[in-house]
Amino acid sequence: MMRDGSDGEATTGKGTSSAAPRHRRVRRLSLFQARWLHVSALIPAALLAACGGGGEGASGTVVVVPGPSSSGTSPTPTPSSTSPLTAQQIEDQQSNSAAAANADAAYLAGATGRGVKIAIIDTGITPGLTEFSSRIDPASADMAGTRGLTDPSGHGTLMASVALAARDSRGMHGVAPEATLVSLNASNPATCRSADDCPASAELLIRAIDAAIDAKVRVINISATTDVTHETLIAAVRRAAAAGIVTVISAGNNDGDARQPLLLSRSFAEAAPGWVIIAGGHDMSGAFDYQLANRAGGSPAAAWYLTALSRDVVMTDRNGSLVRYSGTSPAAAAISGAVALVAQARPNLTGAQIVTLLLANATDAGTPGPDNVFGKGILNIAAIFTALPPAG
Repeated sequence: MMRDGSDGEATTGKGTSSAAPRHRRVRRLSLFQARWLHVSALIPAALLAACGGGGEGASGTVVVVPGPSSSGTSPTPTPSSTSPLTAQQIEDQQSNSAAAANADAAYLAGATGRGVKIAIIDTGITPGLTEFSSRIDPASADMAGTRGLTDPSGHGTLMASVALAARDSRGMHGVAPEATLVSLNASNPATCRSADDCPASAELLIRAIDAAIDAKVRVINISATTDVTHETLIAAVRRAAAAGIVTVISAGNNDGDARQPLLLSRSFAEAAPGWVIIAGGHDMSGAFDYQLANRAGGSPAAAWYLTALSRDVVMTDRNGSLVRYSGTSPAAAAISGAVALVAQARPNLTGAQIVTLLLANATDAGTPGPDNVFGKGILNIAAIFTALPPAG
């Protein structure tokens, strides 16, 4: 997990006022090290009662579900006064990122993200998982050109699961469970060691953004950030906006003392206002994730800041096991999934109109109105779908 000033030279917002820092440091590509953001936690065994899989995740702890009894006999069922949950209901309950965002309102309206491309610019993907069967776009690639379609860290697979894992009565599902994945691996092959130690390369991030533009995605997810920025990277985000693409980027995992998003996130929002969402985090109670997430800060970043679930988010790892992770990385992935749901439901809306819908219909939290903690508020897909303009 990245901290402010991790390289000793970055301009940091920690301990400053909520306003943007007076000086921005723009650095050469060779010195850039963004990191994918999350920390790990244990998933309760009871939650996994209906799930298969096993093994060890990229960096988190995985609870392996016990297999059938060695005696070959089935246990006597416990009498119940209520009907047992269906497999689909169990999956829906376990998909806490989608549940926290009220994504079921979109599914009831027939929106699942079908036909909408989400670019996950991250550490790659595990292509053989059933969660993504037949929905990995041919444009998916390793930007370094040396590793093929794989996930050396595991972080990219985790984020893809939050955004678009299949809703198939197994495990968990993503916010947009029928969206198409464009997986673009922008991690540095020379230094990628694990999900917690796999820095991104600015040069590869730029290539990935341009590849996403060529692939005609509707939304780019970047679950990484850092406290430095680059003019060439900012220019790439502007190109994405000019192509009609929404970009969602994590705010940072520097805990509640960090009074504003990290510089890369802020610079993206300033470079393409109305086309970029900065993702902060909250827990299942709706309380701000002060243990982890960077706050919204002041203007202009707070105007583009939205929170989604960031604590103990259930995901599928690269082994197909369920794990819980925390961080603003999965919050960004959930918001990207929400963009895909709206894009399918109202394909004529521009990316900027979709961003406006998400922000304008956020659930107010913290101080009434937009504030320097929650920004515009909490992602609420039910409210968004209530506010959708007429189709056509």
